[in-house]
Amino acid sequence: MSSNLQVVMRTTLLTALILGIGMLLSACSNDPKTTRQQAANATEQLKQDAREAAGNIKKGATTAQTDLTAAAQGVKEGLNDKNSSQVNVNTASKAELMGLPGIDEAQANAIIADRPYRHAHEIVTKGAVSEDEYQKIGSRLSATSATKQ
Repeated sequence: MSSNLQVVMRTTLLTALILGIGMLLSACSNDPKTTRQQAANATEQLKQDAREAAGNIKKGATTAQTDLTAAAQGVKEGLNDKNSSQVNVNTASKAELMGLPGIDEAQANAIIADRPYRHAHEIVTKGAVSEDEYQKIGSRLSATSATKQ
């Protein structure tokens, strides 16, 4: 349960308790002036508690909005990070290669068998995929040395 919800629940319970005590005391009193004063005091306390609860909720909403914005920005950056989506034709596993659009198991095996590549486009010149297939995936390919860390 969030701390803001706990504060609101506590405030509500406290307010109900104050109002209940006020009503009990006013029921025991036959003096209308005393009853009015007790009701006014209980109402003022309720207003203060409600303001405090609203402030806490607003702070919580602002924090949640900030966190959500940061998370969305992180997702956007991750999706736009070209390096993280690059597939190295010299080091990629068969599964990684098959994750590329249009690459089946036979083509993935051919890419692996024809390693190493100096340039990603060599998968075309070595016959692993056609030029048309390469055009669909070329922007996602790299060919760095298998020994490079």
